[in-house]
Amino acid sequence: MTCITQVDSTLWALIGRLQGAEIQTPYTPSNKYFQVESVNANAVVIRTGEGGSAVALRREAFQQTLDYLVKHEHVGESNAIKIESNHNGELAGPLCKAARELPNGDLGTVVITYILPILEQCEAVAIGRLSRPTTTWLITQREPLRSSGQ
Repeated sequence: MTCITQVDSTLWALIGRLQGAEIQTPYTPSNKYFQVESVNANAVVIRTGEGGSAVALRREAFQQTLDYLVKHEHVGESNAIKIESNHNGELAGPLCKAARELPNGDLGTVVITYILPILEQCEAVAIGRLSRPTTTWLITQREPLRSSGQ
């Protein structure tokens, strides 16, 4: 069994197929949605809520999210991590900070609440939406079956 750990061309193509999709943010009771507007080689542009603002999600932020989950072994529900998104960097959890870290080391916009549901749609992560606090983890992918002749 393996996990999706790289934002490679295959994962990025899956994300590209979500263009136009309306996706729910991690915490179900808030019932907030965002729409995937466009995907280019370097970013996913989403629109928050009804007539909300456009937010660019850097491709690197997706990789930073996966890297954090791998490094800290958040594989499987029993190893879930609290999402802990917060606009205040001092109150944000480590996963939220990892996703929003800019190349210069500063913290950018909160993006984890959009990145995780996109990765969930691609079956890279799962989100414990009904639990409080909301959690996430990498999910394992089954290896393809090989015929006995190989």
